[in-house]
Amino acid sequence: MKIIDAGTRAIDNLGNHQFGKCNICGNPTVFVCIDSTAARNNMYCLSCRSSARKRHVAKILLQELFPDVLTIASIAKGSQYRIYNADINDAFAKVFDQNIRYISSSFYPDIPPGTEIHPGVYCQDLESLTFEDESFDVIITEDVFEHVRNHQKGFREVHRVLKQGGYHIFTVPCFFDRETLTRVDTSTPEDIHLLPPEYHGDRIRGKILAYRTFGIDIFAMLDEIGFETRVDFSSYRDRKSGIFDSYVFYSRKVVVSNE
Repeated sequence: MKIIDAGTRAIDNLGNHQFGKCNICGNPTVFVCIDSTAARNNMYCLSCRSSARKRHVAKILLQELFPDVLTIASIAKGSQYRIYNADINDAFAKVFDQNIRYISSSFYPDIPPGTEIHPGVYCQDLESLTFEDESFDVIITEDVFEHVRNHQKGFREVHRVLKQGGYHIFTVPCFFDRETLTRVDTSTPEDIHLLPPEYHGDRIRGKILAYRTFGIDIFAMLDEIGFETRVDFSSYRDRKSGIFDSYVFYSRKVVVSNE
């Protein structure tokens, strides 16, 4: 979004801005609204530019791994957990900064997967990750898997590179009252559109095709792969952290007993 356009929309939504404290950078801030109909995707923190959706992911990360800590910034420098984030140049990257146990990635069609583009930033294909088995304690993906052509293969790859007991914290558009809506038939090498194509905005590629909108059957699929999955819906008390109208899935890789 162009800066001028965002500024105009922020002025138009002046009454929807909120004061609070960001659970990523830790700063008292104003959460700036540029679209009240999609609050989860904006309500930007003035300090770190995080969105409501990203702060909801941060909430779950803190809840599950750092229950006595209030902000990501408080643990970023000294965290011993290995974290992989399938997003680059975001608020997490800013606070983790030089922590070598935090890496991120995006997918570039013209760059071989596994290539380190910048220190700690890689090209990765979620359907075929180049990392070794059980490499990470946490994997984060935000609104990504609806764009992964073979999503089950992608989820299995996430499961493979997670340590036992590790977490995949993710967001996807989802119907909770019906099964997955398949928009594109991917059973052959060629995409066959079953519905009018739906594209979502992307910072790198401009727009990317949505293959599906997930449904309630996502839980059975993840269970079969080897995850225990829960979903957290934002509540009124989350608004102090600038989290609005959001939900986040968190899947824990089932610990396999050696007995």
